[in-house]
Amino acid sequence: MFSLPFKEMTFFKVRYLLISFILFFVAILVFVISGLANGLSMNNASSIINMPAHSFFLQKSAEGRIDRSHLTVDIEKLTAKSEAQPIGVQMGAISRVNSENRLDVTFIAVQPGSFLEPERRDGKSLESGRGYSVLLDRSLSGTIKIGMTVKDARSGISLNVVGFLDDQTFSHTPVALISLDTWEELAGGPNKREYNGIAINKSDLGLEKNISSLIKNGEWVEKDQVVKGIPGYTAEQNSLYMMLSFLIVIAVFVLAAFFYIMTIQKTAQFGILKAIGAKSSQLVKSTIFQVIMLTIVSIAAAIAFTKGFMSILPDDIPFIFDLVDIGKFSGLLFLVSVFGSLLSVFNIVKADPIQAMGRVE
Repeated sequence: MFSLPFKEMTFFKVRYLLISFILFFVAILVFVISGLANGLSMNNASSIINMPAHSFFLQKSAEGRIDRSHLTVDIEKLTAKSEAQPIGVQMGAISRVNSENRLDVTFIAVQPGSFLEPERRDGKSLESGRGYSVLLDRSLSGTIKIGMTVKDARSGISLNVVGFLDDQTFSHTPVALISLDTWEELAGGPNKREYNGIAINKSDLGLEKNISSLIKNGEWVEKDQVVKGIPGYTAEQNSLYMMLSFLIVIAVFVLAAFFYIMTIQKTAQFGILKAIGAKSSQLVKSTIFQVIMLTIVSIAAAIAFTKGFMSILPDDIPFIFDLVDIGKFSGLLFLVSVFGSLLSVFNIVKADPIQAMGRVE
């Protein structure tokens, strides 16, 4: 009986290949949409996601949106402790000197050398350049080169490009990382020390209380909530994951229907096998084993296809092949397939040997 499922799959090649292809294409859609969801997530919020911050102190009326928060901060009092750092976030545009072509960016201001400044492999930082320095996301490296001077489109302040950063975007725009001194000039001079929030790098209730007493009308917001508050992030992710949910539900019904029809077609064969001594439990195990084999092969092929598909995608399409998410969705599809096959167990159990023996094929 152990060889029965293999013999049946070999004999009915087209039938089982059709089921495999259906599961293969459903798995591809799930993996591709998952990769796009991860890619869009990073493209929308990688600057905050990659930031080594635990939580943010934002204006209460901002409702967790760092771009809407505005706090007046006394830098001298705040930066006495390195665990708390002000951060500025402002949408803007830059252009090369003597050029009218503007590039949309998001200015993020941090204290040079603080935990908020991303680490770079070449060791360069905001303090590496002369005058007002800026570090740009690497997506701008095709247009702007290190050593060039760019200017802020609103204030006209010139910025010296000292390097590029990896995975630093905000609301689908590349980040332009600047120092707090540069931020004050962009915001209107040292008399206007207004920032978007204060970040801490670890949980510290005492520090949080001190900052809350120092700056009024603010509240502490977890990093995950700040990410979700980035414009368009939640709507984008919810839409993609709703598509994934519908795909998985569709997979349940399609696979269940296929296996149900197949077991109905094989009712007579099941009856004959029972007549010659096969048990219902053996036939159920044989059917489930077939499903497991088809599912493993189809999902493995879909993972390989998705990996190859990622390599041919254009650079401007954000796509992340996350093995953890792929593993989760693979397990979910596996369970869905097995569940779909279990719906046909009733037909196997009720197959009557007497009716099968008396039937003329």
